[in-house]
Amino acid sequence: MTRPTSPWIPVGIDGIAERLGVTQDTVVTWRRRSAKEWVEVAKFPEPAGKISGRDWWWLADILDWAKQTGRLKDE
Repeated sequence: MTRPTSPWIPVGIDGIAERLGVTQDTVVTWRRRSAKEWVEVAKFPEPAGKISGRDWWWLADILDWAKQTGRLKDE
């Protein structure tokens, strides 16, 4: 089985926080706010799955969302 290559790698909240240069609490807040009906920006991506009961996402989906919402710092 081949492993996905960047940016198609799985990440958890800790990996998202590290990649975007924010705290894990900030990522949790983004998820909560994004779930609100009144939010008019791109919604935080739905998790791609769970590992040991914890949500995970594809890094590429998170980076796309971060670009759309202005949360991706210049590289």
